[in-house]
Amino acid sequence: MSDLQILMVSILLFQNGMELDLMVLIFLILIFSCPFISSLAFPYLELIYSAGLLCFFGIYLIYKKFSFSKLQSMLYPIILFILALAISLVFSQNKLNSLWELYKYISMILLFLVAASLSEKDKSLTIQTIILSGLVVSLLAIYQYFFGFGHVLSYLSNNGFSFPFALDYLQSKRVFAPFVTPGILGGYLAMIIPLALINKDKVWLVLPVFFALFLTMSLGAFLSLFCALLIFFGAREKLKKKHFFSLIGLFILIVIIFTWRSMAQREHVHPVFSILMRLSYWKETLEIIKAHPLAGVGLGNFNLNMSRYAHNSYLQIWAEMGLLGLFSFVWLVYVVIKSRFIDLKQSLYNNQAVCLLAATTVFLIHNFLDFTFFLPEVAFIWWVILGLIVA
Repeated sequence: MSDLQILMVSILLFQNGMELDLMVLIFLILIFSCPFISSLAFPYLELIYSAGLLCFFGIYLIYKKFSFSKLQSMLYPIILFILALAISLVFSQNKLNSLWELYKYISMILLFLVAASLSEKDKSLTIQTIILSGLVVSLLAIYQYFFGFGHVLSYLSNNGFSFPFALDYLQSKRVFAPFVTPGILGGYLAMIIPLALINKDKVWLVLPVFFALFLTMSLGAFLSLFCALLIFFGAREKLKKKHFFSLIGLFILIVIIFTWRSMAQREHVHPVFSILMRLSYWKETLEIIKAHPLAGVGLGNFNLNMSRYAHNSYLQIWAEMGLLGLFSFVWLVYVVIKSRFIDLKQSLYNNQAVCLLAATTVFLIHNFLDFTFFLPEVAFIWWVILGLIVA
């Protein structure tokens, strides 16, 4: 971890006037760093991060008194999900791939359990750390838009790099840093936006995040944010004017982005191209599911002719882990969200819970169209948020 990351998280602790707990500090540093370690661009760096995360889990379970009292209703779906992982590993044709993927899933579950066990003050610190990390990511993306593309294009030209797809991709000026595609960045930022709205006195924090999201020109991310807000605003007995106009504004932006991308001469930027490619991926994935409906093909063994991902995480979970894996995951998410959503419906819960639920829902909707569930740099943050709903 960089000195800057440690400094920023330490400042966060100092500003809140809280006693510095070493385990909490390590946890916050790991969470803050997570989005900057791309599993696709820097696999070796991710390996180092993963080793650090594993060490943290080991020390945490020894150092902290872990309680399952908040998780009674979730134990069965968690156990069933772990059972599905084990079955998938047994039937896997490539055990090495499956073991590496299994580690990611175990890390996700442990992050969920750690987040669910946090005290109220540590929960607040974790949320602020996620927001702070999201702000840094947003500023990095904005910098890329104004300055970064020229540097990268110049570097590629000077080094004789002539892959047309990559060059066109950069020339479209859809930001993606520190990730590898605008869709991944968009999905991450859309998830952060509800969290940035938790503190009503600091709603300005959402501005750089939203601007960076706009620069991704990601239709999937905007649609996910729109649908999530529509669900939560609609759950209230009366729709406020500011909520109504927020939805109208988002819809107008979606139309603008769709129109801009439809006018693009580069085929891969065109939304119709994205839709057709996804339909092709889904069709191919359904064929895999048809051949392996119960146990799946095994963790980490999913592969299409033109993609490593189905661009629909639920179909890919089914294809890799079988029906039991998909069912247990949906069951776990349902149990976590159900009670909190009922509280929201009855207006008994605070703004923090509403925003955590909204962030969770954005991620879930986005994964109907993308694959951030399988990328630790985004998925780990989501599992922490899911745990914070329980905490």
